[in-house]
Parts: sequence; structure tokens; C-alpha cells
Amino acid sequence: MTQFSGDEPGQNPLLDATGPGQDPVEALPLDFTTLVMAEHEKWLRYAYSRLLHRQDAEDAIQNAGFTLHQKWEQALGCSDRQAVEAFAWKIVKDAVTDIARGRGRHEARVRRLRESGAPEATGHEDVDLLVELDAVRWARDELAKAYPTQAEVVRLRQQGMSYPQIGQVLQIAAGTAKTYASQGWRHMQYLLDPRTEHGEGN
Repeated sequence: MTQFSGDEPGQNPLLDATGPGQDPVEALPLDFTTLVMAEHEKWLRYAYSRLLHRQDAEDAIQNAGFTLHQKWEQALGCSDRQAVEAFAWKIVKDAVTDIARGRGRHEARVRRLRESGAPEATGHEDVDLLVELDAVRWARDELAKAYPTQAEVVRLRQQGMSYPQIGQVLQIAAGTAKTYASQGWRHMQYLLDPRTEHGEGN
């Protein structure tokens, strides 16, 4: 039995070293729950300082906890409590880095989507729901089943065509093309997140 898992006096040097006024958590044998209880707030503060977003920070710590739990036997192989804490901190930092990188990829997809022709100044500028390009293609295909003209306008906008150019191709007015684009994107947003408002198409 390792010094981190014993629960009887004489089996755990950390427990035997307990003195008056010592933190009760510190007095417990070092197990997974004990370590998480003792370090959680520090981990969360670190994650928030890096990510500046509460939910992202909480997600990072949740991911770190899952990874640490999976690797707990490996952690118990460390030489002492300080080494275990360092092992856990590395997992936390890696989890925060993963969230930060994922957010960077997310933001890059948003930029690409906006550059690909999402409607501008139509009241539907929030395209964060449409950041996964595969999901956008799926939503556009679904849109085409019900509103083929809207789907075609959206597709042409994604290819970089202006509304007047789309109007010439589809033989509709530029203003109508812009309206169809707005309606098409709204319907696609609804397909990707039914909580959004959903109007009727043309």
C-alpha cells in the first residue's frame, strides 16, 4: 500500500504528521477526492486567469479532473504529495491549453464563415451558431428541401457573390436576393439550434 492510500496510523506518514491546527483536508490520506477538494479553487482561479471565461474555466477543470482520475494510479507512483500535486497541475495546465486552442480554432472558423458570405447588416450577424462548416452544409441541404431558392442564394453568397450578381444568376432583384439570404440564414440557424426564432420562408 502506498503512503497516499493508507488509512491507519503508522501506514501513512502524511496522516501521522497531523498536528494541532492543521487543515483537516491536509490531515486526510491523499486520495483523488481529497486532492481535488484541496486544489479545486486554485485550479479554477488559474483557469479563469488564462481563459477569462467562467464556463470555459469550469470546462477545463472538469476535463482535468476526468484525466486525473484516469491517471490516478500513475499519480500515486510519485515520490511524495508535492510531486502528486505537480503531476495534477500539469494536467490542469494541459486542459486549459486545450480549451484555449479549441477556442482559437472556433474563432478561426467563425472568421472563415463570415468571410465566406454570411449576410451583413441584416439583423442576423450572430453567426456563432454556424461555426461548424459541416453543420452549415447539412443545414443548407435541409434548407434546400423546403426553400430551394433561399438555399441557392446562401450557397452563392458563401462563394463570394454580391447580391446584384446573385440576382442576375437567379433572375431576381438584388433586394430580393438579400431578403432570401437573411431568411435562409435564419432558417439554418433554427435547424442548428431550435431555440432561435424561426420565421416563415418564401
